[in-house]
Amino acid sequence: MPRLRYRPTLVVLLAAWLGAIAFATHMLMTAEINRWQWNFEEVTAELAGQVKHRLDTNDAVLAGLSAFLQAVDRSDTDSAMKYAAAATASYPHIYMIEIAREVKTAEQAAFQTSLRKKWRTDFTIKNFAEITGRTFQGGGQKSTTWPILFMYPSLPEAGAIYGVRLETVDYLSHTVALAQLNSKPVVSPVFGMYEGGRAYILLQEVIRSAGTARSDPDFFGSTMMALLLLKTEALVPGKNQADDYARIGFSATLLAPDNPQSLLFEKRAPVAGYLERLLLPRFVRQLKIDNASQPTLMSFERQLTWDDLLQPEKLMIALLLVGALLVVPWITVRHYASLNQAEVEQERSAYLATHDLLTGLANRFLFADRFEHAFRGWQRNGNSFALMLADLDHFKEINDLHGHDLGDQVLVTCAKRMVGELRACDTVARHGGDEFVILLLNILNQEDAENVGSKLLAAISAPIETTAGPISMSCSIGIAICPMHGISLDALRKRADQAMYRAKKEGRNSLSVFSGDVS
Repeated sequence: MPRLRYRPTLVVLLAAWLGAIAFATHMLMTAEINRWQWNFEEVTAELAGQVKHRLDTNDAVLAGLSAFLQAVDRSDTDSAMKYAAAATASYPHIYMIEIAREVKTAEQAAFQTSLRKKWRTDFTIKNFAEITGRTFQGGGQKSTTWPILFMYPSLPEAGAIYGVRLETVDYLSHTVALAQLNSKPVVSPVFGMYEGGRAYILLQEVIRSAGTARSDPDFFGSTMMALLLLKTEALVPGKNQADDYARIGFSATLLAPDNPQSLLFEKRAPVAGYLERLLLPRFVRQLKIDNASQPTLMSFERQLTWDDLLQPEKLMIALLLVGALLVVPWITVRHYASLNQAEVEQERSAYLATHDLLTGLANRFLFADRFEHAFRGWQRNGNSFALMLADLDHFKEINDLHGHDLGDQVLVTCAKRMVGELRACDTVARHGGDEFVILLLNILNQEDAENVGSKLLAAISAPIETTAGPISMSCSIGIAICPMHGISLDALRKRADQAMYRAKKEGRNSLSVFSGDVS
């Protein structure tokens, strides 16, 4: 008998439960991943928005400075200083405001002498290479030059920049040429500053109207170059944001028209573990910031980590799912084990109600049921059957001599030998004590029953091995045949009993067929 008779049903239920847990876990993980992706998109949009705001501010400040230069007196440096101070105070990401003016090459010596007398005694118009030592492969002699005359704030470390020709700065020469051909602001590539750090310049040519009055000295002149010096690190967004910012890596690339692409800034994301990179998603997004002068491409990445998914509330749900995964199958198995045990007990009770406890043979109740089946078969098909009664000879003496335990061994062996000589359709039952009743189905005549009886006698006669040594047994068998000797169980059993006693009188270890009056 199998230990768990409901195994297929149990397997299906457990598989269904595991599937439900897996589906719930998948939905939970998917929802959490989607939540983090939505959060990632919100944060990236906010960071890109911060950068766009600063880039748009640069355009606005430069436009305001250009308008100011068109209106201010040509030598009103105090007003220019106040304007620059107000602009840099309002927008701290602007590192410096500079102004250069156009000077004809033929007039630069006189212009330099004039400014030395009335402005800075150390003023010199010079090439950028003279203060940096960097080689500049520029064009030939030009008709005009663009010395830097104004800087705010005027930092000590940048003092040498006064008088530098813009067109001699290797990373600005091309941009200056573009600005002279363009009425809109032009952006330079990103470069390393003379005083340290990385920056780029947004510049625009400013031309005064012809009717503007002149003053002496003519400091700003009629044509100027307004410049905003912008440190790239000042454009990095989200420095004061919370935890999520620390987990996001991003970079910004300046897509300046007619200039090579330049990396503005970069922030690397923390390095995730191998399993996190293997099993968890990595969010990637690119956003293009539309700005007239400083179009920028921002790239973002975010590797999801176990810490993101195993937050306290999610960990609690995960623990509940694990608990359900373990507890429900355990309860289910116990339930089906109880059902199985109940069925086993029921079957055992039914077995004990219909079988002899010692020999395992059918008892009287089961034998009576088998007889009814045989009787209905005779009524329906006319198939004769025989009832045999076998009684062990001198069995009482074995019990008296050797005890009931050894007698039980003899009974069990005899029962097995009888079963071994019968067909599967036949039935042998313990009638009581040392007496057995046998039902032979579908016999053709009396000789068939006698042949079976002879086999039983021979089987019983073989020595029986017991704990007390080999014991020889014999039995006496009486036979009654339906319908020849009766058609009821009581009638056939009574006549088989009479035939069995006649066999005992004739010397035992023999069989006898009922031959008396059946009326």
